[in-house]
Amino acid sequence: MVSRALNQQDEPEARTYEFSDTQLLKRMVGYLLRYPRAFAAVAGLVVLGIVTSVLIPFVLRQAIDVDFPSGDLQALMMTAALYVFLQILSWVSTYGSEYLMSWMGQNAIYDIRQELFSHLQVLSQDFYDESASGRVISRLTNDIDRMSELLNGGLINAFAQVFIVVAIGGVIFTVNTELALVTLAVVPLLLVSTIYYRKRLKAAYRQTRKTISVVTANLAESISGAKVTKSFARERINVENFDAVNRADYESNIDAGKAQSTFFPTIRFIGGLGTFLILWFGGLRLIQGLVTLGTVVMFIRFSDQFFRPILIISNFYTSVQSAFAGGERVFTVMDTESTVHDRPDAIEMPDVQGHIEFDDVTFSYVEGKNVLEDFNLEIQPGETIALVGDTGAGKTTVVSLLNRFYDVDQGSIKIDGIDIREVTLDSLQSTIGLVLQDSFLFMGTVRENIKYGRPDGSDEEVVEAIDGIGARRIIEGLENGLDTQVGERGERLSEGERQLVSFARALLADPRILVLDEATSSIDVYTEYAIQKGMKALLKNRTSIVIAHRLSTIVKADRILVLEDGEIVESGSHADLMKKRGKYYSLYELQIEAHQVMAG
Repeated sequence: MVSRALNQQDEPEARTYEFSDTQLLKRMVGYLLRYPRAFAAVAGLVVLGIVTSVLIPFVLRQAIDVDFPSGDLQALMMTAALYVFLQILSWVSTYGSEYLMSWMGQNAIYDIRQELFSHLQVLSQDFYDESASGRVISRLTNDIDRMSELLNGGLINAFAQVFIVVAIGGVIFTVNTELALVTLAVVPLLLVSTIYYRKRLKAAYRQTRKTISVVTANLAESISGAKVTKSFARERINVENFDAVNRADYESNIDAGKAQSTFFPTIRFIGGLGTFLILWFGGLRLIQGLVTLGTVVMFIRFSDQFFRPILIISNFYTSVQSAFAGGERVFTVMDTESTVHDRPDAIEMPDVQGHIEFDDVTFSYVEGKNVLEDFNLEIQPGETIALVGDTGAGKTTVVSLLNRFYDVDQGSIKIDGIDIREVTLDSLQSTIGLVLQDSFLFMGTVRENIKYGRPDGSDEEVVEAIDGIGARRIIEGLENGLDTQVGERGERLSEGERQLVSFARALLADPRILVLDEATSSIDVYTEYAIQKGMKALLKNRTSIVIAHRLSTIVKADRILVLEDGEIVESGSHADLMKKRGKYYSLYELQIEAHQVMAG
């Protein structure tokens, strides 16, 4: 199991796209450009900051070369006042730009997270079949958090630093060409170092995104399966598994830290070499009388202002690579297209009678391994059919295709003669009520969960739905009745109580077609009796498909279909199939014997 945990690092994403740094940068900047007024204001403030940065060294040279030697106190006062004024402008520009950049960044992160979540809602089921929930959660949390530093002011600030470097690089040549060339002499070293470390940092931070994703997936799985863990006393082994993935994440971050810790001091050292060259060459020219002291001081100041942005950019570059690694994973999900989607000319599903036809349907989850092949089935309006068969026979696949969680490979599925691919997904799935074996409830009250499929339902209608399935006594017996908090995934309710809530939810939504997928398999005898009393109301005037391993719950179905390897091998009422003494008879007798053994 430890090796399995480690190997999760190398599991391929459901879909993986490669993005260049330029593509990632353009997409991130695109989110900032959604706020053009703020962006323009930031640009203006940045320009103001650059101007003040360039002017301040000139003011210092004026004071050293002119005002100090002349002894003119008034001129010195004016120069000092100008210096203070420029510092105030610098403060204003810095404060304003930092605030607006933070504001834009937070809005951009909000937009990205909202768009990613919205996109996850419309992705087809095959995406979730291939993607661990923890990895998906990691996109919404860890990966977007990595992008926040870049978008939350860092990106624009980095651009500002680039313009400062360009501006100062241009200005110093107008002052003294020799000193300007000396100042820029170390730039080739900076370029070589940046190119060298760029590849190391990019690879290192991509690996950290992979490892933290595995950690999140392992954590989510462990929390969801806490009961199973305790029931098998697996705590120690789970800790060992988590230690393996956690250590892999630790080691990948250590590797990234090594690359970063080497990169930044290297850039700072090269910047220090630039200042040393100015002191040495400028000092020689000062001694020779070819430049003034103010000019040398000005170039030292320019050198500081020139290399400081480079240090900032270099330090920020590590954040850029981390953000790009996170952005690549976020945009991969956002660019994943749903394999099931509305056609451009899709119509709304009209009110239906519930006549269902499977016409020569072929479908496979994995190419080349058909689950259904040339499958045909017709269900009349208002008819209740039951699907039975061994695990893997294709029962759940039939109802998944009807709900269009997947699209058929060949053939068609029609409701009242309308191909379900010709209608919108929302209108199709609103027509079909689905109650699953694993009754998923959301955080909130029993009332809120019953109204999940129909938020506008009144409290009276909620009570009617509960009465309809014969569960009023059980629901009212909960701690706070309808206002009982169900907890995460409904953990505060028993399995039977959760399924009762799911039944009431389906009844309140009042679908024309109802699918019960193993919906009573986890219900105790008393709860099952309560449901059987209300089952007629639930199925009345609806086309219903019931899947059940507990065959005693479907003896009154209008028609029972026995599936085997994706084919219907028997069809008829309970009485008819028992007379045939075939597959259904064997399954039913086996369950009766098992029940008697357990009862004995």
